Formats: sequence, C-alpha cells, structure tokens
Amino acid sequence: APGALHSVDREEIFVALAGHATVVLGGVEHSFSAGDALVVAAGETFSLANHGDEPFEAIAALPVGGKAAMPGGEAFLPPWTT
Repeated sequence: APGALHSVDREEIFVALAGHATVVLGGVEHSFSAGDALVVAAGETFSLANHGDEPFEAIAALPVGGKAAMPGGEAFLPPWTT
C-alpha cells in the first residue's frame, strides 16, 4: 500500500514486527524491516509504505493527544488513537 506524506506534532516511535516497508523521512528513502525501530521527531514529514506482497506489521507509539497533518492540511487525531 502506498504511504501518505504527513507529520505528527509529537515524537512517534515505530517498531517493525513482520515484513518489510519503505520509510521516507526528511526526503530520504529507508528500508524498514522486522526488528527495526524508527523514531520520527515532532514536525518531521514522513511516509511509511508496504510495496511488497508480504504483510507488514508494526507497533506505533504516539503520546496521548498527538495529532497528525498532511502537508498544508488541518491537524487531526490519527484513526488508531481513537
């Protein structure tokens, strides 16, 4: 599935559990696989995408009240926080 560029207003941490994904962080593409951890600083624009056939699973930790925003868009509560 394609990733959507967005940012969060608080630091967000991801831990990859299974599969493989691609992260674009600061305009640079990175590989993200099971066992990897990713820390995204508040305000950093990024995307996370699974371009393969294998399912990708990760845990995401965003502090309570954290909001996301698409470039130029309004802030919103990410659907996994409600």
